[in-house]
Amino acid sequence: MSFDGRRMRAGITSLLLVSAGFAFASCASEETPDDSANVTQESPDQAVDIPGDTLAGEQSQRIVDLLNSDEETTAEDFEGHLHSSFTAEVSEDELVELFNQNLRPAQPFTVTDYEGGERQAVSVLTSPVSDPMDMTVHVDNDGLITGLLFTPSESDD
Repeated sequence: MSFDGRRMRAGITSLLLVSAGFAFASCASEETPDDSANVTQESPDQAVDIPGDTLAGEQSQRIVDLLNSDEETTAEDFEGHLHSSFTAEVSEDELVELFNQNLRPAQPFTVTDYEGGERQAVSVLTSPVSDPMDMTVHVDNDGLITGLLFTPSESDD
């Protein structure tokens, strides 16, 4: 394996670890999520809209837009959107590299399922050239991304 391959795997591992850490932290949060605020939309073969009325929904849609953009993702695309605890583990440059080299080549992405509340959301992304994946987004009270995770989808699609 080349140095670049090891570096990319280390960056992805850091991204996964950061996301997992924040997922556990959000479970232990003092706030009790209001289940009535959760929104679920599912359509196995059709696109669903990501609601823009929550912080997690806004960031989720922004990320999908970045993934589907005709232009390559840049560090500037993430400025003002990532919490400092996230960038302490995964730099903007590492995230840009992950987007441009590993995710964006599978575009266009369609959101076929969405479940989320104010600070956490999971979107199922489908692509004509890859298996469906779950995109999990965690944000803080200011809407800054504290966790971002892409995994093979657990959806029943």
